[in-house]
Amino acid sequence: MDTLKINSYGIVGSIYANYIIQSIALIVIMQFSIDLTKQLNTDLIGLGYVASGIGIGKIFLMFVGGILSDKFGRKLFIFLGMACYAVFFIGMIFCTNIHLAFCLAIAVGAGNSFLDTGSMPALTECFPSSAGSASVLIKAFISIGTLVLPFIVTFFDTNQIWYGWAFLGFTAYLVINGILLLPKKFPHKDTSIKGGQGSENYFKSHPKFAFEGILLIIMGFTTTATFVIILQWLPTIATEGVNMSDLDAKQLISYYSTASIISVFVTAFVVKHFLKPIFCIIILPALSAIVLIIFYFNISPVMCVIAAIGMGFTAAGGVLQLTLVVMQQMFPSRKGLAVGCMYTFSGLSFVVIPLIVPKLAMIDVSYAILIDFFIASLSLILGSIVFYRFKNVIDITKI
Repeated sequence: MDTLKINSYGIVGSIYANYIIQSIALIVIMQFSIDLTKQLNTDLIGLGYVASGIGIGKIFLMFVGGILSDKFGRKLFIFLGMACYAVFFIGMIFCTNIHLAFCLAIAVGAGNSFLDTGSMPALTECFPSSAGSASVLIKAFISIGTLVLPFIVTFFDTNQIWYGWAFLGFTAYLVINGILLLPKKFPHKDTSIKGGQGSENYFKSHPKFAFEGILLIIMGFTTTATFVIILQWLPTIATEGVNMSDLDAKQLISYYSTASIISVFVTAFVVKHFLKPIFCIIILPALSAIVLIIFYFNISPVMCVIAAIGMGFTAAGGVLQLTLVVMQQMFPSRKGLAVGCMYTFSGLSFVVIPLIVPKLAMIDVSYAILIDFFIASLSLILGSIVFYRFKNVIDITKI
């Protein structure tokens, strides 16, 4: 194995390790809610206010981070993201003011933005011929963080250990990862303008950011909204639609999560050996739409389980990341901008969906399924248009 590949594997390993800590940082406030409510002298509503700072930091800095990542390089923004997380973990240990805690939560959102806008382009630049697989696997490491943290919280609570030691441990994790990443030399940010072997330009003509770029950015919203709706509303659909018990309804999310993790590895294998990402951003939304329309016309306990597994596999297994890969392939000199725009719209889905879907679900809970079907269908339509343009501007055999 040559030195360049060893260097690339080292970079990607550190990026994946960062995504474990990123997923922990996003949910750690509510996981350690008992300790933090006491420390901040507040209640769960106040803690919710603190946690909302994460979304603010993420949405407002993602676009800026993307533009600056293209200008100043990936490595700087990965380290900025890690630094923001470290500031949060150390700051929260000593924080006793709820408004200061809110500002520290904004640092988590900033860290999320900087890490994404540095890491996602870096993955495609380290492995341009395997960009789809490399990007999709991020979902697996995010799942590791969300899986491990509840066990950490339980261990600390059972043994009555001060939560601060966990936060210090997370900071030490970041420091060690930073030391390992520091000597690594990142590829030039225009690496993937070339084809997989870097020997030949794969463009037949120039793509238009104002057309297919906009369509892909909108897909950042639709592909995220598709799984957000089912994730947030499936238990309610099960309890109110088919009188499933609360415990069984919540268990559906476990089926969903398990299917999504399996899907990550299956999708990574498929895009590595069989299908290009451009095909997957059509196939996966199409499968989601099929699952949803069948679910809408046949809401039953068995179908709730099938829908949980089906949507976990088709909507939450990395279609957003594959859409981003396609955008980076079409606009290789603006990969950071692509991340910033697409992930901003992805984040907006977490704001917009809770404002729209509950109003429809109050009329009939099945409307949540119907609107999800229309959003998945919109992803399919947008993906099909992008595919048509993709074939016209890019030689698919060279990517």
